[in-house]
Amino acid sequence: MRPADYQNLVNSPAYRQASRRVLRQLLEALLFEGAVPHCTWYEETLTLPGLRADNIPVSYQCQARRTISFGRVRITAPLLRIDSGITHEATDPALFLAEIAPWIVADETRLGQFASELLATQIKHAQTLNAQGGKLLRGAGYDILEARLTDGHLYHPSFKSRLGFTLDDNAAYAPEIANSVTPLLLAVRRDRCRWAISGTLNPKEGSGCELLGESGWQDFCDELARRDLRPDDYLPLPIHPWQWDEVVLPGYHQALARGDLLTVGLMTDRYLPQQSIRTLSNLSDRNRLSLKLSMNLVNTSTSRVLAPHTVQNAPVISDWLHSLAARTDWSPPLVRPVLLREVAGVSFTPLAPAYGQYGALSCIWRESVHTYIHAKERAVPMTAVTHIDIDGRPLINPWIRRHGPEQWLRRLVERAYLPVLHLLWEHGTALESHAQNMILLLEDGLPARVALKDFHDGVRFSKALLSGPAPVLAMPPPEHSQINPNSFLETESADELRDFTFDALFFVSLAELAWLFLCHYGVEEKRFWQITGEVLHAHQGRNPQSAARYLLFDCFASEVGIELLASRRFQTEIRLRTRRAPNPLAQIEEPLCI
Repeated sequence: MRPADYQNLVNSPAYRQASRRVLRQLLEALLFEGAVPHCTWYEETLTLPGLRADNIPVSYQCQARRTISFGRVRITAPLLRIDSGITHEATDPALFLAEIAPWIVADETRLGQFASELLATQIKHAQTLNAQGGKLLRGAGYDILEARLTDGHLYHPSFKSRLGFTLDDNAAYAPEIANSVTPLLLAVRRDRCRWAISGTLNPKEGSGCELLGESGWQDFCDELARRDLRPDDYLPLPIHPWQWDEVVLPGYHQALARGDLLTVGLMTDRYLPQQSIRTLSNLSDRNRLSLKLSMNLVNTSTSRVLAPHTVQNAPVISDWLHSLAARTDWSPPLVRPVLLREVAGVSFTPLAPAYGQYGALSCIWRESVHTYIHAKERAVPMTAVTHIDIDGRPLINPWIRRHGPEQWLRRLVERAYLPVLHLLWEHGTALESHAQNMILLLEDGLPARVALKDFHDGVRFSKALLSGPAPVLAMPPPEHSQINPNSFLETESADELRDFTFDALFFVSLAELAWLFLCHYGVEEKRFWQITGEVLHAHQGRNPQSAARYLLFDCFASEVGIELLASRRFQTEIRLRTRRAPNPLAQIEEPLCI
Protein backbone atom coordinates (compact mmCIF):
# COMPACT_ATOMS: atom_id res chain seq x y z
CA MET A 1 0.00 0.00 0.00
CA ARG A 2 1.37 3.40 -0.95
CA PRO A 3 2.11 5.84 1.91
CA ALA A 4 -0.51 8.32 0.67
CA ASP A 5 -3.20 5.61 0.53
CA TYR A 6 -2.23 4.43 4.01
CA GLN A 7 -2.48 7.97 5.39
CA ASN A 8 -5.90 8.36 3.81
CA LEU A 9 -7.00 5.07 5.34
CA VAL A 10 -6.03 5.98 8.92
CA ASN A 11 -7.83 9.32 8.51
CA SER A 12 -10.98 7.77 7.06
CA PRO A 13 -14.45 7.22 8.61
CA ALA A 14 -13.82 3.48 8.10
CA TYR A 15 -10.82 3.67 10.43
CA ARG A 16 -12.87 5.39 13.14
CA GLN A 17 -15.63 2.80 12.73
CA ALA A 18 -13.10 -0.03 13.00
CA SER A 19 -11.51 1.53 16.10
CA ARG A 20 -14.85 1.75 17.86
CA ARG A 21 -15.74 -1.84 17.07
CA VAL A 22 -12.41 -3.30 18.22
CA LEU A 23 -12.50 -1.35 21.50
CA ARG A 24 -16.17 -2.18 22.06
CA GLN A 25 -15.66 -5.91 21.55
CA LEU A 26 -12.46 -5.89 23.59
CA LEU A 27 -14.08 -4.23 26.58
CA GLU A 28 -17.26 -6.32 26.34
CA ALA A 29 -15.21 -9.52 26.25
CA LEU A 30 -12.99 -8.49 29.16
CA LEU A 31 -16.05 -7.59 31.23
CA PHE A 32 -17.82 -10.85 30.50
CA GLU A 33 -14.69 -12.87 31.25
CA GLY A 34 -14.12 -11.10 34.57
CA ALA A 35 -10.71 -9.83 33.48
CA VAL A 36 -11.22 -6.22 34.68
CA PRO A 37 -12.52 -6.50 38.24
CA HIS A 38 -11.99 -2.87 39.29
CA CYS A 39 -14.64 -1.17 37.15
CA THR A 40 -17.38 0.92 38.77
CA TRP A 41 -20.96 1.60 37.72
CA TYR A 42 -23.11 4.71 38.12
CA GLU A 43 -26.50 4.10 36.56
CA GLU A 44 -25.51 3.23 32.95
CA THR A 45 -22.04 4.77 33.10
CA LEU A 46 -19.09 2.41 33.42
CA THR A 47 -15.65 3.63 34.57
CA LEU A 48 -12.34 1.74 34.56
CA PRO A 49 -9.05 2.82 36.14
CA GLY A 50 -5.91 3.05 34.03
CA LEU A 51 -2.27 3.93 34.55
CA ARG A 52 -0.05 5.70 32.06
CA ALA A 53 3.49 4.50 31.38
CA ASP A 54 4.77 7.33 33.62
CA ASN A 55 2.47 6.12 36.46
CA ILE A 56 0.01 9.01 36.06
CA PRO A 57 -3.57 7.74 36.62
CA VAL A 58 -6.03 7.90 33.74
CA SER A 59 -9.53 6.48 33.41
CA TYR A 60 -11.80 5.09 30.74
CA GLN A 61 -15.52 5.67 30.65
CA CYS A 62 -18.45 4.60 28.50
CA GLN A 63 -22.19 4.11 28.46
CA ALA A 64 -23.11 0.47 28.96
CA ARG A 65 -26.08 -1.76 29.64
CA ARG A 66 -26.34 -5.03 31.51
CA THR A 67 -28.33 -7.77 29.76
CA ILE A 68 -29.89 -11.08 30.75
CA SER A 69 -28.14 -12.84 27.85
CA PHE A 70 -25.48 -14.69 29.86
CA GLY A 71 -24.93 -11.53 31.93
CA ARG A 72 -23.32 -9.80 28.95
CA VAL A 73 -22.54 -6.08 29.23
CA ARG A 74 -23.21 -4.12 26.04
CA ILE A 75 -21.28 -0.92 25.31
CA THR A 76 -23.75 1.56 23.84
CA ALA A 77 -21.51 4.60 23.14
CA PRO A 78 -17.85 5.15 22.18
CA LEU A 79 -15.23 4.53 24.86
CA LEU A 80 -13.72 7.74 26.30
CA ARG A 81 -10.23 8.24 27.73
CA ILE A 82 -9.86 10.80 30.53
CA ASP A 83 -6.33 12.07 31.15
CA SER A 84 -5.57 15.02 33.48
CA GLY A 85 -9.15 16.24 33.20
CA ILE A 86 -9.17 16.17 29.37
CA THR A 87 -11.61 13.76 27.69
CA HIS A 88 -11.11 12.31 24.22
CA GLU A 89 -12.58 9.32 22.42
CA ALA A 90 -10.31 6.29 22.86
CA THR A 91 -8.94 5.01 19.56
CA ASP A 92 -5.93 2.87 20.48
CA PRO A 93 -6.68 -0.70 21.69
CA ALA A 94 -3.01 -1.37 22.49
CA LEU A 95 -2.81 1.76 24.68
CA PHE A 96 -6.08 0.84 26.39
CA LEU A 97 -4.78 -2.67 27.10
CA ALA A 98 -1.45 -1.35 28.38
CA GLU A 99 -3.08 1.18 30.71
CA ILE A 100 -5.49 -1.31 32.30
CA ALA A 101 -2.81 -4.04 32.41
CA PRO A 102 -2.04 -3.52 36.16
CA TRP A 103 -5.49 -4.95 36.91
CA ILE A 104 -5.36 -7.86 34.43
CA VAL A 105 -4.01 -11.31 35.24
CA ALA A 106 -1.93 -11.98 32.14
CA ASP A 107 1.29 -13.38 30.78
CA GLU A 108 3.25 -10.27 29.78
CA THR A 109 4.52 -11.69 26.50
CA ARG A 110 1.14 -13.03 25.46
CA LEU A 111 -0.52 -9.73 26.41
CA GLY A 112 1.85 -7.94 24.02
CA GLN A 113 1.02 -10.44 21.30
CA PHE A 114 -2.68 -9.87 21.94
CA ALA A 115 -2.14 -6.13 21.54
CA SER A 116 -0.55 -6.81 18.16
CA GLU A 117 -3.59 -8.84 17.12
CA LEU A 118 -5.89 -5.99 18.12
CA LEU A 119 -3.90 -3.43 16.11
CA ALA A 120 -3.83 -5.75 13.10
CA THR A 121 -7.58 -6.26 13.40
CA GLN A 122 -8.16 -2.51 13.62
CA ILE A 123 -6.30 -1.61 10.42
CA LYS A 124 -7.47 -4.62 8.38
CA HIS A 125 -11.09 -4.12 9.36
CA ALA A 126 -10.74 -0.46 8.37
CA GLN A 127 -9.30 -1.53 5.04
CA THR A 128 -12.17 -3.94 4.35
CA LEU A 129 -14.81 -1.38 5.38
CA ASN A 130 -13.18 1.19 3.14
CA ALA A 131 -13.30 -1.24 0.22
CA GLN A 132 -17.05 -1.84 0.58
CA GLY A 133 -17.77 1.44 -1.20
CA GLY A 134 -21.20 1.93 0.36
CA LYS A 135 -22.76 -1.11 -1.37
CA LEU A 136 -25.88 -2.75 0.05
CA LEU A 137 -25.57 -6.49 0.62
CA ARG A 138 -29.25 -7.19 1.27
CA GLY A 139 -30.06 -8.47 -2.21
CA ALA A 140 -26.79 -10.29 -2.89
CA GLY A 141 -26.56 -14.02 -3.58
CA TYR A 142 -25.06 -16.53 -1.17
CA ASP A 143 -21.47 -16.55 -2.44
CA ILE A 144 -21.20 -12.76 -2.41
CA LEU A 145 -22.76 -12.57 1.06
CA GLU A 146 -20.41 -15.26 2.35
CA ALA A 147 -17.46 -13.21 1.13
CA ARG A 148 -18.48 -9.59 1.68
CA LEU A 149 -20.02 -9.68 5.16
CA THR A 150 -18.06 -7.56 7.62
CA ASP A 151 -20.00 -8.32 10.81
CA GLY A 152 -18.78 -11.83 11.60
CA HIS A 153 -17.32 -12.69 15.02
CA LEU A 154 -19.26 -10.08 17.01
CA TYR A 155 -17.71 -11.23 20.30
CA HIS A 156 -14.05 -12.00 19.57
CA PRO A 157 -12.00 -8.76 19.85
CA SER A 158 -9.28 -9.84 17.38
CA PHE A 159 -11.85 -10.88 14.82
CA LYS A 160 -9.80 -9.88 11.79
CA SER A 161 -6.15 -10.03 12.89
CA ARG A 162 -4.95 -12.14 9.95
CA LEU A 163 -1.39 -12.14 11.28
CA GLY A 164 0.90 -12.93 8.38
CA PHE A 165 -1.03 -10.82 5.89
CA THR A 166 0.33 -7.45 4.84
CA LEU A 167 -2.27 -4.89 3.80
CA ASP A 168 -1.41 -5.70 0.18
CA ASP A 169 -2.06 -9.38 0.95
CA ASN A 170 -5.34 -8.42 2.56
CA ALA A 171 -6.33 -6.45 -0.54
CA ALA A 172 -5.47 -9.42 -2.76
CA TYR A 173 -6.95 -12.28 -0.73
CA ALA A 174 -9.45 -10.97 1.85
CA PRO A 175 -13.00 -12.15 1.13
CA GLU A 176 -14.37 -8.62 1.58
CA ILE A 177 -12.08 -7.27 -1.16
CA ALA A 178 -10.82 -9.98 -3.55
CA ASN A 179 -12.69 -10.56 -6.80
CA SER A 180 -11.29 -14.07 -7.18
CA VAL A 181 -8.39 -16.31 -6.18
CA THR A 182 -6.80 -18.96 -8.40
CA PRO A 183 -5.04 -21.70 -6.39
CA LEU A 184 -1.96 -23.51 -7.66
CA LEU A 185 -2.04 -27.26 -8.09
CA LEU A 186 0.68 -29.61 -6.90
CA ALA A 187 1.03 -33.33 -7.44
CA VAL A 188 2.23 -35.07 -4.29
CA ARG A 189 3.58 -38.58 -3.96
CA ARG A 190 0.88 -40.77 -2.46
CA ASP A 191 3.35 -42.39 -0.05
CA ARG A 192 4.31 -38.96 1.34
CA CYS A 193 0.70 -38.08 2.22
CA ARG A 194 -2.00 -38.68 4.73
CA TRP A 195 -5.27 -38.78 2.86
CA ALA A 196 -8.84 -40.09 2.89
CA ILE A 197 -11.95 -39.92 0.75
CA SER A 198 -15.63 -40.25 1.51
CA GLY A 199 -17.46 -43.48 0.86
CA THR A 200 -19.54 -41.52 -1.65
CA LEU A 201 -16.53 -41.27 -3.99
CA ASN A 202 -15.06 -44.12 -5.98
CA PRO A 203 -11.41 -44.42 -4.88
CA LYS A 204 -10.24 -45.51 -8.33
CA GLU A 205 -12.71 -44.16 -10.86
CA GLY A 206 -14.11 -40.67 -10.97
CA SER A 207 -12.69 -39.22 -7.77
CA GLY A 208 -10.09 -37.17 -9.66
CA CYS A 209 -12.74 -35.66 -11.92
CA GLU A 210 -14.94 -35.04 -8.88
CA LEU A 211 -12.18 -33.17 -7.07
CA LEU A 212 -10.66 -31.21 -9.96
CA GLY A 213 -13.28 -31.24 -12.69
CA GLU A 214 -12.86 -33.06 -15.96
CA SER A 215 -10.47 -30.55 -17.54
CA GLY A 216 -8.49 -30.06 -14.33
CA TRP A 217 -8.05 -33.79 -13.85
CA GLN A 218 -6.97 -34.18 -17.48
CA ASP A 219 -4.35 -31.43 -17.01
CA PHE A 220 -3.13 -33.22 -13.89
CA CYS A 221 -2.76 -36.55 -15.70
CA ASP A 222 -1.19 -34.95 -18.78
CA GLU A 223 1.47 -33.20 -16.71
CA LEU A 224 2.42 -36.45 -14.97
CA ALA A 225 2.48 -38.31 -18.29
CA ARG A 226 4.76 -35.62 -19.71
CA ARG A 227 7.21 -36.51 -16.93
CA ASP A 228 6.76 -40.27 -17.54
CA LEU A 229 5.04 -40.67 -14.18
CA ARG A 230 1.93 -42.67 -13.25
CA PRO A 231 -1.09 -40.64 -12.03
CA ASP A 232 -1.92 -43.48 -9.62
CA ASP A 233 1.28 -42.71 -7.71
CA TYR A 234 0.31 -39.09 -7.02
CA LEU A 235 -2.52 -37.12 -5.46
CA PRO A 236 -3.68 -33.59 -6.32
CA LEU A 237 -3.06 -30.89 -3.74
CA PRO A 238 -4.34 -27.34 -4.32
CA ILE A 239 -2.31 -24.58 -2.67
CA HIS A 240 -3.38 -21.02 -1.85
CA PRO A 241 -1.20 -18.55 -3.81
CA TRP A 242 -0.25 -16.75 -0.58
CA GLN A 243 0.85 -20.07 0.93
CA TRP A 244 2.92 -20.77 -2.18
CA ASP A 245 4.78 -17.46 -1.86
CA GLU A 246 5.19 -17.40 1.91
CA VAL A 247 5.67 -21.07 2.83
CA VAL A 248 6.29 -23.35 -0.15
CA LEU A 249 8.90 -21.31 -2.01
CA PRO A 250 11.21 -20.71 0.96
CA GLY A 251 10.69 -24.04 2.74
CA TYR A 252 9.78 -26.87 0.37
CA HIS A 253 12.41 -26.69 -2.37
CA GLN A 254 13.99 -29.95 -1.18
CA ALA A 255 10.69 -31.79 -1.60
CA LEU A 256 10.32 -30.26 -5.07
CA ALA A 257 13.89 -31.19 -5.99
CA ARG A 258 13.35 -34.80 -4.86
CA GLY A 259 10.08 -35.11 -6.73
CA ASP A 260 7.97 -35.60 -3.61
CA LEU A 261 6.11 -32.49 -4.80
CA LEU A 262 5.57 -31.55 -8.45
CA THR A 263 4.16 -28.31 -9.80
CA VAL A 264 1.23 -28.79 -12.18
CA GLY A 265 0.23 -25.15 -12.70
CA LEU A 266 -2.69 -22.87 -11.95
CA MET A 267 -6.07 -24.50 -11.41
CA THR A 268 -8.55 -24.00 -14.23
CA ASP A 269 -11.43 -22.77 -12.03
CA ARG A 270 -11.76 -19.38 -10.32
CA TYR A 271 -12.60 -19.22 -6.63
CA LEU A 272 -13.93 -16.66 -4.16
CA PRO A 273 -12.75 -16.64 -0.52
CA GLN A 274 -15.41 -17.30 2.10
CA GLN A 275 -15.51 -15.67 5.55
CA SER A 276 -12.77 -17.95 6.84
CA ILE A 277 -10.35 -16.75 4.09
CA ARG A 278 -8.84 -20.21 3.56
CA THR A 279 -12.11 -21.75 2.30
CA LEU A 280 -12.79 -20.95 -1.34
CA SER A 281 -16.10 -21.23 -3.23
CA ASN A 282 -15.98 -22.28 -6.86
CA LEU A 283 -17.01 -19.33 -9.07
CA SER A 284 -16.67 -21.20 -12.35
CA ASP A 285 -19.31 -23.75 -11.30
CA ARG A 286 -21.28 -23.06 -8.11
CA ASN A 287 -22.15 -26.75 -7.74
CA ARG A 288 -18.52 -27.83 -7.67
CA LEU A 289 -16.70 -28.61 -4.44
CA SER A 290 -15.25 -25.87 -2.24
CA LEU A 291 -11.61 -25.95 -1.16
CA LYS A 292 -10.36 -25.55 2.38
CA LEU A 293 -6.64 -24.80 2.19
CA SER A 294 -3.85 -24.55 4.75
CA MET A 295 -2.62 -21.02 5.44
CA ASN A 296 0.13 -20.14 7.91
CA LEU A 297 -1.66 -17.11 9.26
CA VAL A 298 -3.32 -16.52 12.62
CA ASN A 299 -6.89 -15.29 12.74
CA THR A 300 -9.14 -15.02 15.81
CA SER A 301 -7.95 -17.72 18.18
CA THR A 302 -5.95 -20.05 16.03
CA SER A 303 -3.46 -20.78 13.28
CA ARG A 304 -5.14 -21.60 9.99
CA VAL A 305 -3.09 -24.62 9.02
CA LEU A 306 -4.83 -27.99 8.68
CA ALA A 307 -3.39 -30.68 10.95
CA PRO A 308 -2.80 -33.93 9.01
CA HIS A 309 -4.89 -36.09 11.33
CA THR A 310 -7.88 -33.74 11.00
CA VAL A 311 -7.55 -33.81 7.22
CA GLN A 312 -7.52 -37.60 7.29
CA ASN A 313 -10.52 -37.64 9.63
CA ALA A 314 -12.64 -35.15 7.68
CA PRO A 315 -14.35 -37.61 5.27
CA VAL A 316 -14.69 -40.21 8.04
CA ILE A 317 -16.49 -37.78 10.35
CA SER A 318 -18.67 -36.51 7.50
CA ASP A 319 -19.79 -40.02 6.52
CA TRP A 320 -20.42 -40.88 10.18
CA LEU A 321 -22.57 -37.78 10.72
CA HIS A 322 -24.56 -38.59 7.60
CA SER A 323 -25.21 -42.08 8.94
CA LEU A 324 -26.44 -40.60 12.24
CA ALA A 325 -28.76 -38.19 10.44
CA ALA A 326 -30.08 -40.98 8.22
CA ARG A 327 -31.25 -43.05 11.20
CA THR A 328 -32.66 -40.09 13.12
CA ASP A 329 -36.40 -39.45 13.42
CA TRP A 330 -37.02 -36.00 11.91
CA SER A 331 -40.75 -35.89 12.56
CA PRO A 332 -42.33 -32.46 11.87
CA PRO A 333 -41.85 -29.72 12.75
CA LEU A 334 -38.22 -30.93 12.82
CA VAL A 335 -36.48 -30.70 9.46
CA ARG A 336 -33.37 -32.73 8.72
CA PRO A 337 -30.36 -30.42 8.37
CA VAL A 338 -28.11 -30.40 5.34
CA LEU A 339 -24.67 -31.71 6.30
CA LEU A 340 -22.10 -30.39 3.84
CA ARG A 341 -19.89 -33.42 3.56
CA GLU A 342 -16.09 -33.06 3.52
CA VAL A 343 -15.55 -35.64 0.80
CA ALA A 344 -11.75 -35.79 0.59
CA GLY A 345 -8.59 -34.62 2.30
CA VAL A 346 -4.90 -34.66 1.45
CA SER A 347 -1.99 -33.55 3.66
CA PHE A 348 1.66 -33.67 2.59
CA THR A 349 4.14 -34.85 5.22
CA PRO A 350 7.79 -33.74 4.77
CA LEU A 351 10.52 -36.25 5.55
CA ALA A 352 11.95 -33.93 8.22
CA PRO A 353 9.36 -31.25 9.04
CA ALA A 354 10.88 -27.85 9.79
CA TYR A 355 9.28 -25.21 11.99
CA GLY A 356 5.99 -24.01 10.52
CA GLN A 357 5.53 -27.01 8.23
CA TYR A 358 3.14 -29.03 10.40
CA GLY A 359 -0.18 -29.03 8.53
CA ALA A 360 1.07 -26.35 6.12
CA LEU A 361 0.31 -28.26 2.90
CA SER A 362 -3.20 -29.65 3.23
CA CYS A 363 -6.55 -29.44 1.48
CA ILE A 364 -10.09 -30.53 2.32
CA TRP A 365 -12.74 -30.68 -0.41
CA ARG A 366 -16.28 -29.84 0.78
CA GLU A 367 -19.68 -30.06 -0.88
CA SER A 368 -21.28 -26.86 -2.15
CA VAL A 369 -24.53 -25.72 -0.57
CA HIS A 370 -25.82 -24.94 -4.06
CA THR A 371 -26.29 -28.65 -4.75
CA TYR A 372 -28.88 -28.81 -1.95
CA ILE A 373 -30.91 -25.62 -2.48
CA HIS A 374 -34.51 -26.21 -3.57
CA ALA A 375 -36.14 -24.09 -6.26
CA LYS A 376 -38.01 -21.82 -3.83
CA GLU A 377 -35.17 -21.53 -1.32
CA ARG A 378 -32.57 -18.83 -0.82
CA ALA A 379 -29.33 -19.48 1.09
CA VAL A 380 -27.70 -16.91 3.37
CA PRO A 381 -24.80 -17.34 5.82
CA MET A 382 -26.05 -17.36 9.41
CA THR A 383 -23.73 -14.40 10.07
CA ALA A 384 -25.98 -12.41 7.73
CA VAL A 385 -28.79 -12.68 10.27
CA THR A 386 -27.00 -10.20 12.58
CA HIS A 387 -25.41 -8.07 9.84
CA ILE A 388 -26.25 -4.37 9.79
CA ASP A 389 -26.29 -3.20 6.19
CA ILE A 390 -24.81 0.03 4.91
CA ASP A 391 -28.19 1.80 5.32
CA GLY A 392 -28.14 1.17 9.09
CA ARG A 393 -30.89 -1.48 8.97
CA PRO A 394 -30.47 -5.22 9.55
CA LEU A 395 -29.96 -7.29 6.44
CA ILE A 396 -32.94 -9.40 7.54
CA ASN A 397 -35.21 -6.34 7.84
CA PRO A 398 -37.53 -7.12 4.88
CA TRP A 399 -38.22 -10.62 6.21
CA ILE A 400 -38.85 -9.41 9.76
CA ARG A 401 -41.24 -6.70 8.49
CA ARG A 402 -43.11 -9.27 6.37
CA HIS A 403 -43.52 -11.98 8.99
CA GLY A 404 -43.06 -10.21 12.31
CA PRO A 405 -40.10 -10.67 14.67
CA GLU A 406 -41.69 -13.29 16.93
CA GLN A 407 -42.87 -15.60 14.15
CA TRP A 408 -39.52 -15.27 12.36
CA LEU A 409 -37.56 -16.02 15.54
CA ARG A 410 -39.71 -19.02 16.36
CA ARG A 411 -39.14 -20.50 12.91
CA LEU A 412 -35.40 -19.77 13.12
CA VAL A 413 -34.98 -21.64 16.40
CA GLU A 414 -37.21 -24.50 15.25
CA ARG A 415 -35.61 -25.03 11.84
CA ALA A 416 -31.96 -24.06 12.43
CA TYR A 417 -31.06 -24.50 16.12
CA LEU A 418 -33.34 -27.32 17.26
CA PRO A 419 -31.91 -29.85 14.72
CA VAL A 420 -28.41 -29.36 16.19
CA LEU A 421 -29.73 -29.95 19.70
CA HIS A 422 -31.70 -32.96 18.46
CA LEU A 423 -28.45 -34.59 17.31
CA LEU A 424 -26.95 -33.91 20.74
CA TRP A 425 -29.93 -35.28 22.66
CA GLU A 426 -30.50 -38.34 20.47
CA HIS A 427 -26.92 -39.33 19.65
CA GLY A 428 -24.62 -37.59 22.14
CA THR A 429 -22.94 -35.81 19.23
CA ALA A 430 -21.97 -32.17 19.76
CA LEU A 431 -21.41 -29.86 16.79
CA GLU A 432 -19.62 -26.53 17.00
CA SER A 433 -22.40 -24.80 15.07
CA HIS A 434 -21.56 -21.16 15.57
CA ALA A 435 -22.82 -18.70 12.96
CA GLN A 436 -19.78 -19.11 10.68
CA ASN A 437 -20.54 -22.83 10.41
CA MET A 438 -24.25 -22.48 9.59
CA ILE A 439 -26.11 -21.57 6.40
CA LEU A 440 -29.76 -20.59 6.64
CA LEU A 441 -32.13 -21.73 3.88
CA LEU A 442 -35.24 -19.57 3.59
CA GLU A 443 -38.54 -19.77 1.74
CA ASP A 444 -40.38 -16.48 1.25
CA GLY A 445 -38.07 -14.96 3.86
CA LEU A 446 -38.92 -17.52 6.56
CA PRO A 447 -36.30 -20.01 7.85
CA ALA A 448 -36.95 -23.40 6.27
CA ARG A 449 -33.81 -25.50 6.86
CA VAL A 450 -30.22 -25.20 7.96
CA ALA A 451 -27.00 -26.39 6.35
CA LEU A 452 -24.10 -27.25 8.67
CA LYS A 453 -20.40 -27.43 7.80
CA ASP A 454 -16.81 -27.63 9.06
CA PHE A 455 -16.75 -31.01 10.78
CA HIS A 456 -13.08 -32.07 10.64
CA ASP A 457 -12.36 -30.50 14.04
CA GLY A 458 -15.79 -29.10 14.97
CA VAL A 459 -17.30 -32.24 16.54
CA ARG A 460 -17.12 -33.68 20.06
CA PHE A 461 -18.48 -36.90 21.50
CA SER A 462 -18.18 -39.40 24.32
CA LYS A 463 -18.02 -43.05 23.29
CA ALA A 464 -20.01 -43.95 26.41
CA LEU A 465 -22.83 -41.54 25.52
CA LEU A 466 -23.14 -42.18 21.79
CA SER A 467 -26.20 -43.93 20.40
CA GLY A 468 -23.98 -46.27 18.39
CA PRO A 469 -20.36 -46.97 17.51
CA ALA A 470 -17.88 -44.10 17.34
CA PRO A 471 -16.07 -43.27 14.12
CA VAL A 472 -12.64 -44.85 13.68
CA LEU A 473 -10.35 -41.84 13.61
CA ALA A 474 -6.68 -41.11 13.10
CA MET A 475 -5.16 -39.99 16.39
CA PRO A 476 -3.23 -36.73 16.76
CA PRO A 477 0.50 -36.89 17.49
CA PRO A 478 1.42 -36.34 21.17
CA GLU A 479 2.92 -32.92 20.44
CA HIS A 480 -0.37 -31.69 18.94
CA SER A 481 -2.03 -31.41 22.35
CA GLN A 482 0.96 -29.40 23.59
CA ILE A 483 0.60 -26.95 20.71
CA ASN A 484 -3.20 -26.77 20.82
CA PRO A 485 -4.62 -28.39 23.96
CA ASN A 486 -8.09 -27.05 23.17
CA SER A 487 -8.29 -29.16 19.98
CA PHE A 488 -9.82 -32.51 20.87
CA LEU A 489 -12.82 -34.59 19.78
CA GLU A 490 -13.46 -36.95 22.70
CA THR A 491 -14.56 -36.18 26.24
CA GLU A 492 -16.18 -38.17 29.04
CA SER A 493 -18.24 -35.21 30.29
CA ALA A 494 -21.87 -34.73 29.27
CA ASP A 495 -21.65 -31.11 30.43
CA GLU A 496 -18.67 -30.49 28.12
CA LEU A 497 -20.71 -31.80 25.21
CA ARG A 498 -23.68 -29.63 26.19
CA ASP A 499 -21.48 -26.57 26.62
CA PHE A 500 -19.65 -27.14 23.31
CA THR A 501 -23.02 -27.09 21.54
CA PHE A 502 -24.64 -24.45 23.71
CA ASP A 503 -21.75 -21.97 23.54
CA ALA A 504 -21.77 -21.96 19.73
CA LEU A 505 -25.54 -21.91 19.26
CA PHE A 506 -26.70 -19.63 22.04
CA PHE A 507 -23.81 -17.49 23.26
CA VAL A 508 -21.97 -16.87 19.99
CA SER A 509 -25.06 -16.66 17.79
CA LEU A 510 -28.46 -16.22 19.46
CA ALA A 511 -27.26 -13.76 22.12
CA GLU A 512 -26.18 -11.42 19.31
CA LEU A 513 -29.57 -11.78 17.66
CA ALA A 514 -31.31 -11.05 20.97
CA TRP A 515 -29.44 -7.75 21.16
CA LEU A 516 -30.33 -6.92 17.54
CA PHE A 517 -34.01 -7.72 18.11
CA LEU A 518 -34.03 -5.44 21.15
CA CYS A 519 -32.28 -2.53 19.44
CA HIS A 520 -34.07 -2.67 16.08
CA TYR A 521 -37.46 -4.28 16.76
CA GLY A 522 -38.15 -3.60 20.44
CA VAL A 523 -38.32 -7.30 21.39
CA GLU A 524 -37.27 -7.47 25.03
CA GLU A 525 -34.59 -10.01 25.84
CA LYS A 526 -36.83 -11.87 28.27
CA ARG A 527 -39.42 -12.34 25.52
CA PHE A 528 -36.71 -13.40 23.05
CA TRP A 529 -35.45 -16.17 25.32
CA GLN A 530 -38.99 -17.11 26.28
CA ILE A 531 -39.79 -17.81 22.62
CA THR A 532 -36.56 -19.79 22.27
CA GLY A 533 -37.39 -21.83 25.37
CA GLU A 534 -40.95 -22.46 24.19
CA VAL A 535 -39.63 -24.10 21.01
CA LEU A 536 -37.30 -26.37 23.02
CA HIS A 537 -39.96 -27.24 25.62
CA ALA A 538 -42.48 -28.01 22.87
CA HIS A 539 -40.05 -30.41 21.23
CA GLN A 540 -39.28 -32.14 24.51
CA GLY A 541 -43.00 -32.43 25.27
CA ARG A 542 -43.63 -34.11 21.92
CA ASN A 543 -40.82 -36.60 22.58
CA PRO A 544 -41.07 -37.67 26.25
CA GLN A 545 -39.22 -40.92 25.50
CA SER A 546 -35.97 -38.89 25.49
CA ALA A 547 -36.57 -37.23 28.88
CA ALA A 548 -33.42 -38.75 30.40
CA ARG A 549 -31.28 -37.36 27.59
CA TYR A 550 -32.79 -33.89 28.01
CA LEU A 551 -31.66 -34.00 31.64
CA LEU A 552 -28.25 -35.39 30.73
CA PHE A 553 -27.63 -32.58 28.23
CA ASP A 554 -29.60 -29.96 30.13
CA CYS A 555 -30.13 -26.80 28.10
CA PHE A 556 -32.17 -25.26 30.91
CA ALA A 557 -29.45 -25.58 33.57
CA SER A 558 -28.98 -22.48 35.70
CA GLU A 559 -25.39 -22.07 34.48
CA VAL A 560 -23.44 -23.16 31.42
CA GLY A 561 -19.75 -23.13 30.54
CA ILE A 562 -18.65 -20.47 28.04
CA GLU A 563 -15.20 -20.38 26.44
CA LEU A 564 -13.08 -17.31 27.25
CA LEU A 565 -11.97 -16.32 23.77
CA ALA A 566 -10.22 -13.10 24.81
CA SER A 567 -8.51 -14.36 27.96
CA ARG A 568 -7.01 -17.34 26.17
CA ARG A 569 -5.09 -14.87 24.00
CA PHE A 570 -3.18 -13.35 26.94
CA GLN A 571 -3.11 -16.20 29.46
CA THR A 572 -1.33 -19.53 29.18
CA GLU A 573 -3.05 -22.05 26.92
CA ILE A 574 -4.88 -24.86 28.70
CA ARG A 575 -7.28 -27.62 27.65
CA LEU A 576 -10.41 -25.57 28.35
CA ARG A 577 -10.53 -21.96 29.53
CA THR A 578 -14.16 -21.35 30.42
CA ARG A 579 -16.36 -19.63 32.97
CA ARG A 580 -19.78 -20.46 34.35
CA ALA A 581 -22.35 -18.00 33.05
CA PRO A 582 -26.04 -17.56 33.87
CA ASN A 583 -28.20 -19.34 31.32
CA PRO A 584 -30.93 -17.03 29.95
CA LEU A 585 -33.12 -20.07 29.24
CA ALA A 586 -33.12 -20.85 32.97
CA GLN A 587 -34.59 -17.44 33.74
CA ILE A 588 -37.87 -18.05 31.89
CA GLU A 589 -40.89 -19.92 33.15
CA GLU A 590 -41.68 -23.29 31.64
CA PRO A 591 -45.08 -23.19 29.88
CA LEU A 592 -47.89 -24.91 31.78
CA CYS A 593 -49.08 -26.73 28.67
CA ILE A 594 -47.29 -27.69 25.47
